[in-house]
Amino acid sequence: MKKIALLLSLISTIAFSQDDLKQVKPETAVHLREIPRHNLSLAFGVAQPSGDFSDIARSGLNVGLEYTYYTNKYLGLSAGLRHQYNEFGYLDTDTNPENNISSNNYTTTSISIGPSFSYTRNRFQLDVMLKGGIAFYNNPDNVVSNNELQDAPTTILYQSDAANSKSASAYLEGGLRFNYYFRRSVQLFFSPQYNTTLGDPIGYNYIDENSTTFIPEEVRTINASNFTLNFGIKIALSPEYTSGEDRYDGDE
Repeated sequence: MKKIALLLSLISTIAFSQDDLKQVKPETAVHLREIPRHNLSLAFGVAQPSGDFSDIARSGLNVGLEYTYYTNKYLGLSAGLRHQYNEFGYLDTDTNPENNISSNNYTTTSISIGPSFSYTRNRFQLDVMLKGGIAFYNNPDNVVSNNELQDAPTTILYQSDAANSKSASAYLEGGLRFNYYFRRSVQLFFSPQYNTTLGDPIGYNYIDENSTTFIPEEVRTINASNFTLNFGIKIALSPEYTSGEDRYDGDE
């Protein structure tokens, strides 16, 4: 009888243990609670000039490539490369058919590095980014002139000033990136950002609105600033996550 009682007790213990195991909630998949440690992002979108730069530039396009290493699920370090261009346009001079306007675009190539702060919730991830670095410019030669009066000399309304322009300057960019996990190793994102130069690297001469003649000594220097609206893709370069776990690439 003792052996039968012991056997029944053992069976009962095993049965209750199995019920307890069934009730344990499985841990959330690693890609829904952590961040891939190594990431590569490619972004493409519109560059809209702002501030003083909008006086001499129009909208253009930009493309960016960025590598991010996350030390944990909240903090990462990013290094980025961006190329953008803006069409030339001085104030509203393009509304006058008598104005002769050149069309050499502004181009900027920047290299920057800085921190990324992240928040992850299920398939969504928010990145807050701030980077600093250096930007290189093409300094295009542009002129806006007017021949409205046939018997009068040509009036110069705008002229690029190479002597007061720089080919490189310090650079800042920052913004947000809204990511969605399309696959475990792939995120799609939308990213509004702002970037600007430091040190007023763009110089030009202009005619003062109260003047009747062009004065070359009337020089203005400004920064190149843009709001960018980008869409892109962010790819995990390895299966390792910030927790030290590796991604499981089975069924979603």
